[in-house]
Amino acid sequence: MVSPQGAMTRLPLLSIWCLVFCAFFPSLAIGAGQIDPFVRLFGCQAVAVDPREFPLYLEKNWNRVLAEEKHNPSLQLTSSRLPAVDASQWLYLTSKAPGMDEMTRLRTVTAFFNKFPAASDMVNYGVEDHWPTLTEFFSRRSGDCKAYTLSKYFALRALGIHDDRLRIVLVHIPARKANHAILAVNTAKGVFILDNNTVPSDLILPQEKFSSQFIPLFMINEQGRWVFRQDVKLLSAGKVTRQYKP
Repeated sequence: MVSPQGAMTRLPLLSIWCLVFCAFFPSLAIGAGQIDPFVRLFGCQAVAVDPREFPLYLEKNWNRVLAEEKHNPSLQLTSSRLPAVDASQWLYLTSKAPGMDEMTRLRTVTAFFNKFPAASDMVNYGVEDHWPTLTEFFSRRSGDCKAYTLSKYFALRALGIHDDRLRIVLVHIPARKANHAILAVNTAKGVFILDNNTVPSDLILPQEKFSSQFIPLFMINEQGRWVFRQDVKLLSAGKVTRQYKP
């Protein structure tokens, strides 16, 4: 029988390095030769976790909205779930999108949803925290940060952007002592943030602009779940809570 030590000495040096790298930095090893562009979002270390290790209420809410959109996509051109005025504007956007450069497309989608006024879940649904489907968002024509973020995510997916370039990120804003949801998009120019609080309404900014404002807590898309290593330290100092309440 070959000892583990003996077997290890027969591996090429590069293979050994890869094994060590992946063991200690799993969130960086997302593919052969690829580094996750979201791994240091806002200067904090993202760590991939199993869905079973993700907060249950986040997992349940995300899966409910995702299942609804997959079963009956709101933004299909044949969908009858959009109000007439929004359907007309969305049809126009989708017809122009193929001729837009990447950044113009992101700004256009951001402006399309940021035109709606903000309103709390308590006002719209009578509960403190609700993850709305796109149908709910359009029917009320208002929403909180989650409504904007989810809608932009599915709009970009409808326009052909792969989910590995998109992350829904739940952050803490120390200056406001509040939590918030934003959409992070990987572009040719780096990771850009689509937020509902920016002015003008089509403004998108590189993630570096928010590093002093946002402390990331959780990150999610259709394929993965992430928590942030640095938030554990902040938690121990009593500065932020993991319980996300927008």
